[in-house]
Amino acid sequence: MLEVKEAVRIAMDYIQSLYSEKQLPELRLEEVELTPDNQFWEVTLSFVVREPTAYLSLGEAARTREYKVFRINAETGQVQSMKIRRF
Repeated sequence: MLEVKEAVRIAMDYIQSLYSEKQLPELRLEEVELTPDNQFWEVTLSFVVREPTAYLSLGEAARTREYKVFRINAETGQVQSMKIRRF
């Protein structure tokens, strides 16, 4: 079975490969949990998204944090899914 650090590394590598065209500012680990059946690691990562606002002419943008949850097979390390987490 994968150790928690390995599951986190897999999730980090995976998100960076998906968003290789964009920078992911302030990428950080939020949560890690092993499912009750011990089959999957669920890893939540977040990063900052800058949205244009009415103040764009002043060079400002709204900053929001986007959350992604990765389900990783605890035996193989394969990423099974990536979902948007809403609070």
